[in-house]
Amino acid sequence: MLSLLMKPQVLTQSFVLLLVSVAALTDATLYLHSKELLAVYVTGDTSKLGQFASQGNFQKALPLVGIIVTFLIGTIAAAWTGNRLGRLRAPVLLMAVGLLVMAAWPASAPDYPYLLVILLALAMGTLNQVCSQEPGVTFVTGTLVKLGRAVAGGDFRGALPLLLRWVVWLIGAFIGAILDHHFPNSILLIIAVWSLCLAGLHLVSQGVAHRYGPHSRH
Repeated sequence: MLSLLMKPQVLTQSFVLLLVSVAALTDATLYLHSKELLAVYVTGDTSKLGQFASQGNFQKALPLVGIIVTFLIGTIAAAWTGNRLGRLRAPVLLMAVGLLVMAAWPASAPDYPYLLVILLALAMGTLNQVCSQEPGVTFVTGTLVKLGRAVAGGDFRGALPLLLRWVVWLIGAFIGAILDHHFPNSILLIIAVWSLCLAGLHLVSQGVAHRYGPHSRH
């Protein structure tokens, strides 16, 4: 049973769900404290940028440009770094995510300042590069599109991980909102610690997978 759970595909899918939880927690928090400026939902930022630009409202458009560019810089830098880290890619990048969110934590307030959102955008861009096989973990629209195709094609086995991904996002957003309600000044610290825990968990899972993998003598 343990060897089945340690299969690379199972480990990867489970790990991706945990990454999605980080994005969902962060997204829920931003919607509560930074309604105009988002660091996870870049599609929304882009739509708002087009809207404000069409109105000539560059006072609101320029901060959105900064967030989008920062997100892009974060994902480029993380991809470049990750490609040179080998097996350490996931834990090192997750540690970077955790440290970036932790750096933003002291600035948390009822209304998140711009610099805080910039740091979170950098963290979320990095989060998308933790798992090199994944196109991204900070959105669910594409997941639902793939889920629809899988169900339409009768591939219910392939649809299950996609459904789980959506469910994890929903649960993560729900938990994020609850935690923010009870611990508004500590929610970013909680997200940072969770990211760092996932970095440690990945290192442990690598060791267990190596011990019980197909090349193990056990």
